[in-house]
Amino acid sequence: LVDGVLYKRSFSLPLLRCLNPYEAEYALREVHEGVCGSHVGARTLAHKVLRQGYYWPNMYKDATYFVQKCPKCQFFAHLTHQPAAELTNLVAPWPFAQWGLDLLGPFVKGVGGVTHLIVGVDYFTKWVEAWPLSSLTSKKVEDFVFSSIICRYGIPNQIVADNGTQFNCSSFRDFCSSYGIKLQFTSVYHPESNGMVESVNKCILEGETPYHLAFGTEAVIPVELGVPSFRVTHFDEARNGQLLRENLDLLAEVREEARLRTLVYKQKLANFYNKRVRPRTFKARDLVLRKADLTGFETRFGKLAPNWEGPYTVAEVPHPGAYILQDAEGKRVPRVWNVNNLKKFYP
Repeated sequence: LVDGVLYKRSFSLPLLRCLNPYEAEYALREVHEGVCGSHVGARTLAHKVLRQGYYWPNMYKDATYFVQKCPKCQFFAHLTHQPAAELTNLVAPWPFAQWGLDLLGPFVKGVGGVTHLIVGVDYFTKWVEAWPLSSLTSKKVEDFVFSSIICRYGIPNQIVADNGTQFNCSSFRDFCSSYGIKLQFTSVYHPESNGMVESVNKCILEGETPYHLAFGTEAVIPVELGVPSFRVTHFDEARNGQLLRENLDLLAEVREEARLRTLVYKQKLANFYNKRVRPRTFKARDLVLRKADLTGFETRFGKLAPNWEGPYTVAEVPHPGAYILQDAEGKRVPRVWNVNNLKKFYP
């Protein structure tokens, strides 16, 4: 005691003044966000207070809690790049059973006023179907699915699409329901969920082309007509028919080998991805912040805008890693949001 004030002996300074809870909170607030404050992290904040000659029990724990609840630190915090949930693989059981759909564009206006593309990719064979579009409507999507998928390859078991209004609407839902097609949506701004369409060429099936897996033979391409290849030069209609039938007999085995290779590849990819995962989960009624660059917030307020915006309340958890949000007024935010785009908010 010095003049009725309690001090603590220390190694770094002669004496450290012991603060009561009210003084401790004032010291943390002044050092963290006062005139000379710079919103430093918890460890640096505790060290700064210590260097100024103050001490109280559990000061590092209190500094951590203070920084954690600081609104400015939460809204301007760095974006988290480590995944928060493990990668879930989508593997089709047989050819043309599961298709992924995506919309591309806008592009430079072409003949007929087309500006966009709708692309469908079969998850098993990687076969691609595409249509140019002049307008983005659910009717155009329905026409594409009916003409390019159902009429050519049969009714699929499942369609995977993002949360675009052309897919996530009553019209397209009713269309899929009428054919018994299961419609699955990916989380908004999380293309990994529908990666087959987002990056169709990243999973190459060692020597098996999509055409071969789909039709049991290899397509004749224009270069083989310009400079005749062996099979074009020595074409024998009778023998060719016999070879095609033999190829079709072996097609089931070729497809099974391709399926197993895909499973092994995706499992290796998932194992590598999951090593970087830092689990982050929320439950109903939790408060969360959402990445601001996904909502145009940065565009409206410039580069110095906060990295996060909100807070929102978790209204529903449809499945692990996906969340439905609502704002402060109780109005639900459109679409489902992936955990990688969210972080917990401390009021």
